[in-house]
Amino acid sequence: MKTIETERMILRAWTMEDAPGMFEYAKSPLVGPAAGWEPHKSIADSEEYLKSAIEENETWAVTLKPDGRIIGGIGLHVTRVDTVRELGYVLHPDFWGKGLMTEAAKAVIDFGFTDLQLDGIVVFRNVNNVRSGKVIQKCGFRYDGSLRLRTRRTDGSISADCAYSMTREEWEKGLEESRFCGFVQNRACEYFPCHKTNDPDHFNCLFCYCPLYRRKDCGGNPTYLANGIKDCSDCTVPHFHYDHILKKLMERIEE
Repeated sequence: MKTIETERMILRAWTMEDAPGMFEYAKSPLVGPAAGWEPHKSIADSEEYLKSAIEENETWAVTLKPDGRIIGGIGLHVTRVDTVRELGYVLHPDFWGKGLMTEAAKAVIDFGFTDLQLDGIVVFRNVNNVRSGKVIQKCGFRYDGSLRLRTRRTDGSISADCAYSMTREEWEKGLEESRFCGFVQNRACEYFPCHKTNDPDHFNCLFCYCPLYRRKDCGGNPTYLANGIKDCSDCTVPHFHYDHILKKLMERIEE
C-alpha cells in the first residue's frame, strides 16, 4: 500500500489501531447517510469496517499534517472491469469547505492512472449530495447521467445517484492543460483558494482559478450577490475550458 503525500495531508494505509479515529467521523449523522450507510454506533462498528478496508488494500486513511489526525477515508474500489476503479471518499464535517477532499481525490486519481495504470475511474454521488458534486466537478470528471434506482438509503427509500467518469485520455489532457495554464491559480492571494465568507457552502468567487473573473462577458454563468460580489460557484469554465479562457484573454490583448 503506497503512502500518498499532498500539500496538507498524508494518505496512508489503515491499521486496526485507527478504529477510534475512524469512529470520530463515522459516528456523525452527516457522514454515513450521505454515502448510503448508517452512522457507526460504536468503535466496534469501525473495527468491523476496518477489517474489510485493510483487506481491500486500495483504501487510505486521510490524515492531517503535521499531527496525523484522521479526518476521513478515500479509496479506489474494484469494479467489474479490472482496469477501472470506483472512487469513494468521506470526510469529517469539521473539515468541510476547505478543499481538503478535492486535494486528496486529485492525488488518488493521479495514483490510479500512474501507479495502477488504470484505463478509467468512475464515481457516484447521491443526487442530493451537492457538496460531493463540487468535489467531483473540480477533479475533472465527466457527468454521465442519473441512475434513478441505484441506492437504498438508510431510511429504506430508494434514491437516484449521479454517475461520473474519467478516462485515461481525459486525465492526460487535464495534466497538459494544467501545465499550460498554471497562471490560472493565484496562490499569492491572501484567501487562496477561496475568499472568506459566512456561507462557504454556496460561495466561491473562483478568481484564484479564472483570469476572466473581472470580465462581465466571461462566457460563464455567474450570479451577483446582494453586496455586488460575483458568485461563480456553478461555473465550469475554469475547470474544463482553457481554450475559451485563452480566446477571451487574446480578445482583451487585441482590444
